[in-house]
Amino acid sequence: MAWQGENFGYAIKAVAKAVEPGRPALVHGDRVVSWGEFDAMTDAIAAGLVARGLKPGDVAGQMLRNTPEYMLAYFGCAKAGVTPVNVNYHYKDRELVDIFARFGLKALFANREYSEAGARAMPEGALAPFVAEPGDAGWEALCASEIGPDFAVCDDRDCMFFMATGGTTGMPKAVMWPFGAAWEALGIASWSPSPLVPPEIATSLEEHAAIAARQVPGHPESQAPFMPLCPLMHGTAQYSAVNHLLKGGTLVTLPMESFDADLAIDTIRDRQVRALVIVGDAHAMPLLKALDARADAAEAIASLRLVGSSGALFSLLHKERLVELNPELVVSDVLGSSESGGTALRVTTKDGTLGGGDFIAVPDRGMTLFDENLEEIPMGTEGVGIVARSGPLPLGYLGEDEKNAQTFPVIGGKRYLMTGDRARWNPDGTLDFIGRDNMCINTGGEKVFPEEVETVLQAHPGVKDVRVVSLPDPRFGRKVVAVVQPEGSEEGLEPLLDAEARAGLASYKIPRLYVFTQRSLRLNNGKPDYKAAQAIADEAEAG
Repeated sequence: MAWQGENFGYAIKAVAKAVEPGRPALVHGDRVVSWGEFDAMTDAIAAGLVARGLKPGDVAGQMLRNTPEYMLAYFGCAKAGVTPVNVNYHYKDRELVDIFARFGLKALFANREYSEAGARAMPEGALAPFVAEPGDAGWEALCASEIGPDFAVCDDRDCMFFMATGGTTGMPKAVMWPFGAAWEALGIASWSPSPLVPPEIATSLEEHAAIAARQVPGHPESQAPFMPLCPLMHGTAQYSAVNHLLKGGTLVTLPMESFDADLAIDTIRDRQVRALVIVGDAHAMPLLKALDARADAAEAIASLRLVGSSGALFSLLHKERLVELNPELVVSDVLGSSESGGTALRVTTKDGTLGGGDFIAVPDRGMTLFDENLEEIPMGTEGVGIVARSGPLPLGYLGEDEKNAQTFPVIGGKRYLMTGDRARWNPDGTLDFIGRDNMCINTGGEKVFPEEVETVLQAHPGVKDVRVVSLPDPRFGRKVVAVVQPEGSEEGLEPLLDAEARAGLASYKIPRLYVFTQRSLRLNNGKPDYKAAQAIADEAEAG
């Protein structure tokens, strides 16, 4: 039987034993955590969680910025069999109480600035939040926990991590990924410096660890050091970072609260970063603006060999400009989701974009298209369909039976993920991507669901009805727009609604534009009329 991967905690232990202990595992500004230290600290965290009563299957949240503590907490949980789950640190009390209860949190790792909000939202009987920062007494004690003779790193590949996401069908939810399935779906045993190079496939954990030992940072076949510019609390960065560490790499994170393009460029230069992950134009535009203002632009990013992006618009113009500055660069634009990992990709190099600019299916992911009747649209056949994939998949969404049946249907005896993306086949077998199949608004890689924003705004007495749509934005792809039918006069209403939104929603969900109308925002059957709302928003933008 072919090797099907491992529990992430068990695998990271094997990798740590194979690589030289002094190799950098985590780099954050001037701070460096070696692989030897990383292994010892995650062992101690795991033992400490067990000593505090947590057991396999219990859930621990991570409400953390991009710091070494994120991966220390993640792999500490994995080694204990505890289920790590990302928590968006933008969330307010109302949102935290909801997801903490639904996810069943028993523990939380948080930066100090978020720990009080996290503590207020924790379910009864849970541990007090760990303030996961250097110098905090509770965190330091956890990282120095005694490892007793009975402690063993969890080796159960059916243990899980959760990926909190808006999902393809509604409000925020937890995607349940068994480690074994995620190992295969994310291609962790596949070793290649770029999508253009045929991969070496490890067939056992021993072989995997041996490759990790061989590929030191800076090795021609290595992607290390690797740096995510997007938050580890989102799938784009987290999947890439976890994959990278499971290959014995060096993860570089930036000590900043908001994106600083010059700091990112300086770090690429100083740490000789080879691979970067971003969220499309949201990062590419400020990076290129900063590079254009520097005399050392080409030299500063000369070490880069791969820039990957997922989750947002990434303009060809910006890809080509990056490659112009560094002709050795491969730019990979991935079509994927928290439920699937990468499904298809576009690759741009100095020689142009493969597939004429359209998406190419990722091999061995069982990708296909289905029509509205769940009939497969074969390659070479005309028609727009929903992008689907089979192969290793998550168990589904936690506690969401109805949505699971819709999103993970069994067709012809095979279980599929309906990604929510729409596309058509091109004659050459590439995919012509049409767009998202639902009302989810993607703004700079963040998912905003109209229903949630509408619920908050609708609570204001000055609102008769409201629909939330979006309009194009040059940097973030789309911006959130509230189309409001006021109850009476609209005078003075906008600042009140803005205050209402800021009190109850994460910052990226707040409407950037309010449009007031006396037209009905509902169909004759009483259902929301998003088409009419979008038309009103378009008119306001145009005129």
